[in-house]
Amino acid sequence: MGRTLRKKQERWNIWRLFSYLTASLFLLCLSQAWAAEEPYHKRPINMIVNMAPGGVTDTHVKIVGDRLAEVLGQPILRLHKPGGGGTLAASFAAKAKPYGYTLLTATASAIILSAITKKVDFTWEDFTPIGIYGSGTVHLYVKADAKWKTLQDFVEEAKARPGQLKVSSYGKLTNADLVIEAFSRRAGIKLAHVPYKSCAEAVTSLLGGHVDADFCTSSMGQVDAGAVRILAIAAHERTRFLPGVKTFRELGYEIGWPLWYSFCTPSKTPKRIVDILSNGMQEVFKKYGKEIEQSLLRLETFPHFLDADKSMKEVRESYESTLKIAKELKWVGIGDKSSPTQK
Repeated sequence: MGRTLRKKQERWNIWRLFSYLTASLFLLCLSQAWAAEEPYHKRPINMIVNMAPGGVTDTHVKIVGDRLAEVLGQPILRLHKPGGGGTLAASFAAKAKPYGYTLLTATASAIILSAITKKVDFTWEDFTPIGIYGSGTVHLYVKADAKWKTLQDFVEEAKARPGQLKVSSYGKLTNADLVIEAFSRRAGIKLAHVPYKSCAEAVTSLLGGHVDADFCTSSMGQVDAGAVRILAIAAHERTRFLPGVKTFRELGYEIGWPLWYSFCTPSKTPKRIVDILSNGMQEVFKKYGKEIEQSLLRLETFPHFLDADKSMKEVRESYESTLKIAKELKWVGIGDKSSPTQK
């Protein structure tokens, strides 16, 4: 009799557990379905910023993001997650619920190069761009009075003095470092890389005569002041803002990694929401394009708006080209170790 009661009790417990799990699953699916179908942008949107307050991408949010908030009719709240070259913010955003209420200030360096070279818990496929709004590129700078008037002059000097020409950049395992390594291989030269923490420090080293050239994304103020010259840029094509400066490709070296800036959503965000956000970005540039252009140029960011589909194409091509050269340089998964060709 006791055994029969125990069996009945066990069956009842199993049934209660099954019922509880079924109900929980139903409620979870119902809540997700409700979140997916509720009218969008009815509450504030969080923007995960990969730099500290006052940084470049934080300022980008003020320039572009605040106007997007105006178009959407909801505030965009900045949540700063600096560190790890932008990977901390990317990791946080990748795990967010894909309801369109979390955006990320994404850069090519953070979600592509860092994801290839470092051990992180996300890939570029974890994000969907709602619109690339600006780009940059690595420039090869020399002092205005340098004896090298052309890139070929610089290459010939480097071949004549292997390992003796010093070049600065804004750090190891950055896009500038990638360009230095790829250029050295393509040109058959060896350069002594002196990395700094920022382009400001790198160009100061150049102007002080501590290095012979500088590979950086921003020193345009020094160009305008006549202190430095640009020998080449690592972009796919010339920029309309520097029409007289040739690309490495034009000069015979297959190097080109434009550095783009975009706002992204987690990849599983419904297409209808991505479309709303992307259309909002397009509306922002229609209404405020000239003002945005002027503001971004002051930050040495080239205005370069692409819609969601074109942005995804750009991101994919950026990943493929970066992965190709990273494999060539044996950079894949090397973390914070120095580039093996920079010993």
